[in-house]
Amino acid sequence: MRKRTSVTLAALVAAGLTPLTLSAPASAAPAKYADDFNGDGYRDLVVAAPDATVSGKEGAGAVVVLYGTSSGPGTAKGQLISQNTTGVAGAAETYDAFGSSVASADLDTDGYADLLVGAPYEDVPGAQTRGSVTVLWGSAQGLKSSAVLPAPSPYADGDTGGCSYGTGVAAVNPKAAPGAPVVSVTGWCASIDLTGPFTRTGKPVGAGLGMDTPSLDDVTLGDLNASGHPSYVDISVGLSDHPSGGVYVNPSAPASPLPTDGDNVAIGDVNGDGYNDLIVGDPTDMVIDGTPQEGTGHKGGQIAIWPGGVHGVDPAADPILIHQDTAGVPGAAESDDSFGADLSVADVNGDGYGDIVVGVPGEDLGSLRDAGSVILVPGRAGGPTGAGSTAITQDSAAVPGTAERDDRFGSTVRLADLTKDSRPDLVIGAAGENNQTGGIWVFKGTATGPSLKNSYNVMGNAVGLPEEHYTNWSSVQSS
Repeated sequence: MRKRTSVTLAALVAAGLTPLTLSAPASAAPAKYADDFNGDGYRDLVVAAPDATVSGKEGAGAVVVLYGTSSGPGTAKGQLISQNTTGVAGAAETYDAFGSSVASADLDTDGYADLLVGAPYEDVPGAQTRGSVTVLWGSAQGLKSSAVLPAPSPYADGDTGGCSYGTGVAAVNPKAAPGAPVVSVTGWCASIDLTGPFTRTGKPVGAGLGMDTPSLDDVTLGDLNASGHPSYVDISVGLSDHPSGGVYVNPSAPASPLPTDGDNVAIGDVNGDGYNDLIVGDPTDMVIDGTPQEGTGHKGGQIAIWPGGVHGVDPAADPILIHQDTAGVPGAAESDDSFGADLSVADVNGDGYGDIVVGVPGEDLGSLRDAGSVILVPGRAGGPTGAGSTAITQDSAAVPGTAERDDRFGSTVRLADLTKDSRPDLVIGAAGENNQTGGIWVFKGTATGPSLKNSYNVMGNAVGLPEEHYTNWSSVQSS
């Protein structure tokens, strides 16, 4: 388990990154929602395209904000943002991958949510691919100005780059004034944890550096022990004992990685006991190109559900394992299905149990390779069993479009109340749609769960992204 130790802020500031906005925010109660950027009471939807070409710069990356309305987010109130957008720090450069990670919270507690965007391959003076995280400040007019967060400088003997700060970013929104937003950012060399409120220069009240577990690919923040404080869940990559990713949880007892592989997580109470549970997605096959892999897993991928409790997640507990060989789960476990490629949790039918949406972007539909699907696994007392699970594909009745080869429908998923009716809506991304330009589907929440009727889709070209390979506009914000 990596340790978090206090360091001086001056030691963390990356040279040469000058924020554009210097004024301090006005005092106000924090935003009610972590993703309401214009303060109108509706959650907004962020979809990232880190591979997008911007002004001829291949892979520079961009994000799109679809502002919420009573009928859901759409292009009528959309905003395309790159590092070439007026008011955004830096400049679009080849392979910066702006949008590789996104998260949101009211960082300056002014009543408007703010957007964090990672660009892990950003070059800074003296350090190639050091990476950066930009804060886009919310306002009544939406996201208008920016600053750059402090970046870690982990090595005293001189680090010339390659740390890719911003591979993952997570944030916790303050619950009430004065509040204390929390941000965690990962990278290959180290991670940094920042505590707000933040000034409009991006300066936090406190900062901590964690270096004991390198190669950190992502991070999630959530309360796993009902303490009111966030638990840090870190995803590592490239470790010898976890070739498809290791999962570190703080707090945990003992302080060690969970005995599972995985490269993404979701947090929610799926067994109704009042404690949030940790769901780990491990989409990697046990056998890759005919070679058996070390670690845990299942053919075609699986999810592992670790119950939360008064002491958080217990690594010694036996998790619930669900895959496409589990009774009640649609489909069958096949190589490269990528079951568990992305996850989201919410109580979709109001029965008091969180339900799990699982992306299966590698699912073949007949002869259509990698057309993709999404499976909804219902929660229940004692935890989900797989019974009662249902699947959604582009060939499901009333779903717009048609399943095609390499669509990768289900590459990202998100459950959130986007229409302010107290019912979670479902957003599904398809990274390969329209020759890899990408697109998203929105399914309205109802008393019985997301409805396929009256669902709609938004394609990447409709929001100003170029129709070309590797745009992959589908990475929906999960916080």
